[in-house]
Amino acid sequence: MPATTADAPPSLFDLDELPTPAAPRRLFTGLFPDAAVLAAIDAARRHWPGVPQGRLHPVPERLHLTLQCFHRVSVSSERAWLQSLRSLRFDPFEIVLDRAEPWRTDKDLIVVLRPAPSAALAALHRATAQLARRAGLYADTQGFRPHLTTLRHALSTGPMPLRQPIRWTVRGVDLICSELRPRPLRYHPLGRFPA
Repeated sequence: MPATTADAPPSLFDLDELPTPAAPRRLFTGLFPDAAVLAAIDAARRHWPGVPQGRLHPVPERLHLTLQCFHRVSVSSERAWLQSLRSLRFDPFEIVLDRAEPWRTDKDLIVVLRPAPSAALAALHRATAQLARRAGLYADTQGFRPHLTTLRHALSTGPMPLRQPIRWTVRGVDLICSELRPRPLRYHPLGRFPA
């Protein structure tokens, strides 16, 4: 099935007209929630202790679960990965985000939402990793810790309760080129691969 952005989450691809950075580029495959799930996530994180004042980061339309990420992808590898992803086949499946965890990174305290164990998510991760390897990109299939970074610059490491699990039906995988230096960061869509 051809790549398309028709079913992409709202606002994700508003920056299409900006110039896309030259290769080598930072690319990732990710799962982007729909508008209703984004609203539920945004509402949940606003009730947590230690939430910074003002605009929260990441902004809702940038929330995603990363499957694979590569920091310096050549033009030939990018083309091969796009071609390889066109063969991706999977059925829609549900993810249940059932807990929030504070994680400390080198530079920041973040809060992530973690999904309940999902055989379908694990299988999709393995399948997309194999397609990346087919394109000449080393993708690890071990140690996958699925998460959705929900809050940056958190001010507390205390419990971040969820009033109820957030259910999300995965209907496609996106291949994105991301630029980290501009603020706000920019996402450039390269393809959407629907279930």
